[in-house]
Amino acid sequence: MGTNWNAGLIYWKDHTPSPAVRYSLAHLHPFIQVIELPATDRHPARSVGLHVSFGLHTFTRAAELHDGDDELYEDNREVRTFCPARYKRSLELPGIIRPLERRRCEFARGMSGGQVNYVTVEMEDGTRYAAFFDVRRLKKVGPDAVHLMVQSAYVLEPGKPAPGRGRIHLHALLGHALRGTTPRPPP
Repeated sequence: MGTNWNAGLIYWKDHTPSPAVRYSLAHLHPFIQVIELPATDRHPARSVGLHVSFGLHTFTRAAELHDGDDELYEDNREVRTFCPARYKRSLELPGIIRPLERRRCEFARGMSGGQVNYVTVEMEDGTRYAAFFDVRRLKKVGPDAVHLMVQSAYVLEPGKPAPGRGRIHLHALLGHALRGTTPRPPP
């Protein structure tokens, strides 16, 4: 149905639980946008090709025993259950990620094993929709290419603590990815 993001940018196949029902996933196909990094005291200006892709967790949830086979969706790593609620909100993701330069980005809480990922939160009608993402250099494309993978996105439960801490600008994230360094999360 899809390919693990380490194998390449993911083009998801539509979810068709029955011949009469089709959920298009075309809005989650990868896209490329150019981000201009201004010069700093330590680094020259750069034009970065930002390759954006979206993961399986943006439109699925954990599989449960009672889920039918027609509800399952998989990539080459895992099988999950197609989630109509996550799918509906996923329609917003390209519109959240494209202007990421102007959005608040934070270090995601609960990072494990040294893995650092980030989050941006969309507020609407009192609900918080969090998009979690990772940023890595895309060496096979060129020296100025970065892959931003939206790993997961979902509505946060009311009363849950904020999913992020600290603040980091997309330009800083891209600079770190291009240099092969990792930004230091706040304590």
